[in-house]
This record gives sequence, C-alpha cells and structure tokens, in this order.
Amino acid sequence: MGTSVERAAGTRIVRQLVWYFGGLLATYVAGLVIFWPPSGEQPNEAIFVVLMFAPTVGAVLAWLCAGARIQWGRPNLWLLAGLIPTLAVLGVYLLGSTLGWDVEDPSLLRAALTAAPVAIFSAALTAVGEEIGWRGFLWPLLRGRSGFWVASLITMVIWWAYHVPLILLGWYGDAGHLPAFTVAIVGITLFIGVITDRSRSLWPSVVAHGAWNGLVATSFAVTEGDESIPAFAGSDELMGEFGWLAAVTILVVGVVAALWHTRTMAAPISSAKTG
Repeated sequence: MGTSVERAAGTRIVRQLVWYFGGLLATYVAGLVIFWPPSGEQPNEAIFVVLMFAPTVGAVLAWLCAGARIQWGRPNLWLLAGLIPTLAVLGVYLLGSTLGWDVEDPSLLRAALTAAPVAIFSAALTAVGEEIGWRGFLWPLLRGRSGFWVASLITMVIWWAYHVPLILLGWYGDAGHLPAFTVAIVGITLFIGVITDRSRSLWPSVVAHGAWNGLVATSFAVTEGDESIPAFAGSDELMGEFGWLAAVTILVVGVVAALWHTRTMAAPISSAKTG
C-alpha cells in the first residue's frame, strides 16, 4: 500500500497534474471559443499564439496552486545539439535535390541560412510557450517516476493529441498528412527528451522546437515582401513539416539519440534535482 510519505507524494502529484491539465485544457478551449474564425475562413495568428501558451498556463497553475517544479536550468552547450534535427533535415533535402525528390534554389537557401538565427529566435518565442509545459513541467515529473521510454510514450501521445484537433479542422496541415506528422512527433519527442535529460535544462528543447518551426516547417523559406518562398520546392507528401522526408529523418535521429542515451546514462533523472 505504500508508506504515508509515498501516499502524500502521490496525492501531491495528482494535484499538480489536475492543475496542469485543467489549465492547459481551459486555455485551449478558451482560445478556440474566443478566436474561432467566421465560417469558411482560416483563423488568424492569435489563436495559435494562445494555444501554444496553453501548456505554460497549465505549468504555472501547477506551480502556484500545487507546488510543482518547473525545470528551467541554464543555457549550456546542449543548446547547439538542439540544431541537430534541423541540420539533418537540411542534409536530406540537399541529398534529395540531387536525386530529384525536391528542387533547391541556392540563392534562397543562402538567404535562409543567413537569416536562420532570426528565424529560430522568432519561432522560439512561441515554441517556449509549449516547452515550459512539456519539458519544463511534464517531462521532469514523468522522468522522476518512470524510465525514458515510458516518459517518451506518454509525452508523445499528449503532444500528438494537442495538435490533432487543429489538423482535423484543417487549420494546421490536414488529415491526409497525419501519418507523417505522427512519425515526426515520435522522432522529435525522443530527441528532445534526450537533450532535456542530458542538459537538465529547458532551453535546448526551445532551440530544437524553434529551429524546427522556423526552418523545417517552412522548407527553409525566405520572406520577400508579403510572401514566404521556400528554398526547397517539391511534393507536399515529401516536403515541409508534414512531409515524409523530414518525418523519417527526425525519426532516425530520435531513435539513434535515444538508444545512445539509454545505454550510456549513469542514473535515472530525478525531478527532485530540477528547479
């Protein structure tokens, strides 16, 4: 049945999760209700900003109302590791252009890579809204009580479910690309789990998420006037965040990183060490 200390700890965790998911869902639903677009129109950016910060609202409520910890950590060299998925996809796109999978515009690619720090920083400003909830609160909580693979499975299911309503509504990709998106979620959850464990910090996950959203999701696009022109053009089935090239690439990167991590880590990650 467990000791009184264990029962108290279990009760505390349940309270934290109730506040977390309650705040997340309330913010998510409020965003949909308040910013629901008129019939036949696409939503404006406001709805996506609100939804991306829903995990942060939940994490802050769990912290304020139930004593939860948010793992902030400090910037360290693992920030650079956050760029690995994007660089891997870039390499696959470059290879694909030689094999006829996509068409590369070298001048646009040079411009996109020159502007990459700005694109990553801009995307990270909203990605942090998700990451405070996913890797700041939820991941350390899970890792303090379960192994890497179990924590990854739970996180990827929740992260996937968080995106699916928007996909089914056609506001974010479309249902036809859901299989590739699912594969990508598996891979990036594994990879970000590794760098979060290794760094004991939130910030590498923010960089990875921001780089993915700012560069991979747009096929390394460059904004000219009011238009964003991708440096790599090709079939929607292959290119972009919902394409199979990025999905398979991040799955391979994530699985390799996870296998390395689980075979070499010295001890389980304890949420008691976060702060």
